[in-house]
Amino acid sequence: MSKPVNVSVELGGRVKSVDQLIRKFLKRCKYEGFLRDVRSRSRYESKSEKRRRKKHAAIKRTSKKGDS
Repeated sequence: MSKPVNVSVELGGRVKSVDQLIRKFLKRCKYEGFLRDVRSRSRYESKSEKRRRKKHAAIKRTSKKGDS
């Protein structure tokens, strides 16, 4: 289970229009990882797929940019 996400934005200050408010809200959702979490839970992922994805992420994390 993921942590609860509370994202709020207010009109005023630097945000002057509703369009800016919506853009700011979407950026905050993206920063919190809310959309990524929703997409990852939108379909079933088997244990082998999870293991493969995590292994690939670990390799990508540990490899250096210059290495091939």
